[in-house]
Amino acid sequence: MMSAGYSLRSRVPGQSVMSRVIESQKLVPARSRIARIFGFSPLSVENRALYRAAVGESLVGEALDHLGPEWDVLHDVPIDEHYEIDHLAIGPPGVFVVMTKNFPGHEIAVAKGIITVGGKEQDHVEIARAEAAGVTELLSAAAGGAVRVQSLVVVVNPKKLVVREQPSDAWVVSSRQLVRWLAKLPRTLDGAEVAYISDVADRESTWKAVPAPGQDTQVLHAEFAELREEIASATRARVVWATVAFLLFAGTVWTTVAILTSDFVRP
Repeated sequence: MMSAGYSLRSRVPGQSVMSRVIESQKLVPARSRIARIFGFSPLSVENRALYRAAVGESLVGEALDHLGPEWDVLHDVPIDEHYEIDHLAIGPPGVFVVMTKNFPGHEIAVAKGIITVGGKEQDHVEIARAEAAGVTELLSAAAGGAVRVQSLVVVVNPKKLVVREQPSDAWVVSSRQLVRWLAKLPRTLDGAEVAYISDVADRESTWKAVPAPGQDTQVLHAEFAELREEIASATRARVVWATVAFLLFAGTVWTTVAILTSDFVRP
């Protein structure tokens, strides 16, 4: 059970993942001057997937927070001592466990209950269903009656998302479509029901998480923003060097062609 006074509403999108990235990055040696000049990433190989997850959760969480006053959204919900769900959205269309997946630059397809990323099958739908089932059990027990929880997988700004067939007992949408998609769903809960389920979801007794130490989320956001700027700066440096390399190559080709052409037309 969580510590007294604990409130899920104090948690921010991606809080646990951001915290893990920041703490892990403190163990990574600082980049050399040469590495910074040439745009080597400050992220360790092990932290790249975590970083993408944190960015994805932040973006989706920000979108969910703009759903409007009829909705209540909780982020980074620790349902037990080992596991958090990304977001729990409660509104007129019902209760949704929202799983965030960030695969920048990849084409994603959905068919026969399977998400395929760059041609490789993933088990995200199965995990999302399991999350929804676990939250359904906990919320129903705490509410004293059945609470239906649906699973929603949100893909962050995919290069392309093709949904040939939505999975049963789950939905897959892109982050760009998320707010409009939720707004178009039929209403199944009235305002009093949304408020009651939200209150139950925010109770420390509803979940099985261990006591969580307080965390200054402003400091966490500042540290993560600093890391994001370092990564963006490294990306810009790589783009500059790639452009310089291209121009040098193009110049060499042009010069070579010019020399060969002049030799060919010379009498």
